[in-house]
Amino acid sequence: MTTDVTSESAAVGGPASADTDLVLETWDVTLRFGGLTSLDHVNLQMRRGEILAVIGPNGAGKTSLFNSLTGAYTPQEGKIVFRPKDGGEKSLLGSKPHIVNRLGLARTFQNIRLFSALTALENVKIAAETRLKAGPVSIMLGLPKARKAERLSDERAHRLLKFVGLEDKLNEIAGSLSYGDQRSLEIARALATDPQVLLLDEPAAGTNPTEKLELEGLIRRINTELGVSVLLIEHDMRLVMSVADRVMVLNFGKKIAEGTPSEVQQHPAVIEAYLGSSAEDAAAVQEIIAEHEHQSASDAEDGQ
Repeated sequence: MTTDVTSESAAVGGPASADTDLVLETWDVTLRFGGLTSLDHVNLQMRRGEILAVIGPNGAGKTSLFNSLTGAYTPQEGKIVFRPKDGGEKSLLGSKPHIVNRLGLARTFQNIRLFSALTALENVKIAAETRLKAGPVSIMLGLPKARKAERLSDERAHRLLKFVGLEDKLNEIAGSLSYGDQRSLEIARALATDPQVLLLDEPAAGTNPTEKLELEGLIRRINTELGVSVLLIEHDMRLVMSVADRVMVLNFGKKIAEGTPSEVQQHPAVIEAYLGSSAEDAAAVQEIIAEHEHQSASDAEDGQ
């Protein structure tokens, strides 16, 4: 049974309230593969401008949720609605991935998917050029409009590579970059499509502690400096608890909790879910809870 530790309304499907600016919302999304239910009546409400993390043990349905939001999967039941900045509502259910991207959602993948034989700059330019206004005839004839679009996409690619810290590696082959740099490049490529919502699927996977700290700062800057809402799947609990405004927890395809990081990490259903998963995940949650309790005790002593 879903437990919302912030308010009952966030756990209940239905239209957004008038005073809540929601950029992405789902109602009762259910996804089945034969007899297996990957998502079971999942409700999600993402506020515009926030960083929302989706966590849960392996097999909880996190990537299935991302695939449903971005058009890779089509759920058998439910609704998925995107609300762009210019107003209105767009149903995403059943839309093709390129249509979802054009509407304003971009994503990265758990397994990096770059054009490994192309340079970092070329990878980002390919994405930037999906926003070109020039048509194919204009491009083939090299008309002024096409040349202007080419220049703008080149400038945008350079800016984004600088933004993610790869300005010195723009001419390096993507496949030769370090794992952390490839993660940053994939994020830059997603940003080149000018999204309003960026979905990051385990961006810290395979990165070292230094790269994780850099990633944390990058996610914050994407959110604050670019004004992009971020939906994050991540197993690294420290990263999630430090960067997320709110956390939603899935287990066996169902939402079991939702709230602020401090509320969710102490929630009995969340602890039980992780204690039933890998020892590493369970230990991470227990360690974070212990740190939180220690910090609370220290704060209380300081206030006396």
